[in-house]
Amino acid sequence: MAENKDGQEKTEPASAKRLNEARARGQVAKSHDVTTAAIMLLGGLVVFLFGGAMFSGFQDFMRFTFQNSATISITTESTAPLFYRMSLLLAKLLLPIMGLIVLIALAAEVSQVGFRFAGKKFTEGLHFKQVFNPFSGLKKIFMSGRTAFELIKSFTKLILFGFIVYQVLASKAEETVGLMERPFADVGTFMVSVCFELLIKISLVYILIAIADFFYQKYKFREDMKMTKQEVKEEVKQTEGDPKIRQRLRSIMRSRLRKLMLKKVQEAEVVITNPTHFAVALSYKSNEMSAPKLIAKGVDYLAFQIRQIAEEHGVPIIEDPPLARVIYYKVEVEQEIPENLFKAVAQVLAYVYHLKRRA
Repeated sequence: MAENKDGQEKTEPASAKRLNEARARGQVAKSHDVTTAAIMLLGGLVVFLFGGAMFSGFQDFMRFTFQNSATISITTESTAPLFYRMSLLLAKLLLPIMGLIVLIALAAEVSQVGFRFAGKKFTEGLHFKQVFNPFSGLKKIFMSGRTAFELIKSFTKLILFGFIVYQVLASKAEETVGLMERPFADVGTFMVSVCFELLIKISLVYILIAIADFFYQKYKFREDMKMTKQEVKEEVKQTEGDPKIRQRLRSIMRSRLRKLMLKKVQEAEVVITNPTHFAVALSYKSNEMSAPKLIAKGVDYLAFQIRQIAEEHGVPIIEDPPLARVIYYKVEVEQEIPENLFKAVAQVLAYVYHLKRRA
């Protein structure tokens, strides 16, 4: 199991914050073999498809050069135009193919990790100690498990590709000997066919290696990004604050909300009680509300405070244990009474208004 530099085991999956920071530093799960396989197969096919036009262009240039060699004078004045013409021809022939290969490589990279500029890779990539302490870099190169894996993978690829080349060339041995008696154009055609066969076979094997390496790199990245329990706690403290402080803030918030709720009791039309365990305060303004609203509720000590404030401000207190319990459990503060309780609440309010009229 992976460990950090302090020897603690990394047992927790990486958080989104850790993954985003790693991505900003350029640390992503990708396989260079996927890019190489794409360039080898697709880039090779591009060369085979458009190489004929490139070769034809070179032929035309060489034919023009040899045919006009007697009239071409190499002087100080003519060197620059000749160099310009040659550079223009090479750019015209090579840049389209090179551009397609670059696009293939870019598509292979983006398909693995998406497109995002890793700015921290350049600002945090090198440190003063790393520049003047090359031994730490050498240790990572020669004494890391990743280096050993890459070395084994390189030897495996070398053996597989060598076997494919040997098999293809051995199968063409008799045909190769017979080329001495055939026209020169047939030699070129034969070499192209052999190279194309090698490209396809090696590319297919490389694709299988790239797929396996891609999944391995994903697995290795997840393992490397794992966190210890202490690192998870520290990150939670950084992002959300100390749990004790958060608990204290929640306690203060609840206290303030409770005070605000109790302050509204003096505006209530009626307080319905259990009579000792539950207390709910209702408000109803016929010109402002479509139904009575619950403005305060409490149990035990909080219920006692609601009753006490109601007594101090002359708010009627009605004992109706079933109704008090139903409202307490079914209705939230600042929420209107549901339709199925309209009748019971209306009877209580009617009784309260009757008492006020008599008073």
